[in-house]
Amino acid sequence: MRKNKNGFTLAELLIVIAIIAVLVAVSIPIFSSQLEKSREAVDLANVRNAYSQVMMAAMVEDTSSPLYQNGTYQIVVPLKQTQDGWTMDKNNLVVGGISYADDVHWWRKDPRAKGRCRVYYTNGEAFLNWCGETYINTVSAQDFLTKDILQEIVGNDYKHTVINSNETYEQGEGTKKFIDYAKKHGFDLSDYGAATWQIYVKEPGKNEILTHPAIYWSTVDLSSEMVGTFVPVMGYRDGKYDVYYAEVVTNNQGKTTEYNTIRNNFANVTEAGGNATFQFDNYEDAKAAYDRIFTVYQQNGTLTDSDMAANNLKDKK
Repeated sequence: MRKNKNGFTLAELLIVIAIIAVLVAVSIPIFSSQLEKSREAVDLANVRNAYSQVMMAAMVEDTSSPLYQNGTYQIVVPLKQTQDGWTMDKNNLVVGGISYADDVHWWRKDPRAKGRCRVYYTNGEAFLNWCGETYINTVSAQDFLTKDILQEIVGNDYKHTVINSNETYEQGEGTKKFIDYAKKHGFDLSDYGAATWQIYVKEPGKNEILTHPAIYWSTVDLSSEMVGTFVPVMGYRDGKYDVYYAEVVTNNQGKTTEYNTIRNNFANVTEAGGNATFQFDNYEDAKAAYDRIFTVYQQNGTLTDSDMAANNLKDKK
């Protein structure tokens, strides 16, 4: 009499395992994508809630609200999503009547993983800034803007006076070297809202690296269409903060190394301190000043000397 077969053969088990492995491999990306979309949905819900709170405080002009500071109502929302950008359909993104297509009020279009969104109301208008605008804090700036570290990164033979975030690798690789070094040490400039930045390494015509290196940055992403306009700029040098506006220019025009940047302002970074244009002793006051002129820039697409004067940002000499 033939006995009943018990269990599976080794070949059958291997086939089952292989099928399961294929199903898992196919399902994981789908599951991850759906999980990321759910995180984005939570982030959008939190931003919409923050928008409602900001608008409510602004409508009743509650200057005693913890959301109010220097004429602006704001909440900074920490984001849960773990990937840069959006997995959702961008055309359907709307918060309180502000859509993704609104280049003025939906500012810095795409969020960063574990980033922040700054929801704020100023001068009668509401804005969303998906980079968070936390800028570069004093401790981090002090850690990464020293003569010794710049010598370690670029070496004493670095031939350029400024490291530009927008420059190409062909220009001595200063940008690549600095970014690589900084990221290894947990310092990513883009995490601080610096869409474009410059590090002043040497004075013009001198080989010596500055005793007090400086960094200047803007939250504005530069393009060739902006050349000739003026954007808001914030800077850190030797424990002080500068706020001013700089012209968008094209360097190496017509060459393969062409790039857009902000015009150098060595008056603020020389050993003697230059004219210390719009200088502040602390980050908070400088940030408030930057926010004021940034809002004017959003509305007009450029800045003028009159705009600076209207916001109490005349030269301090």
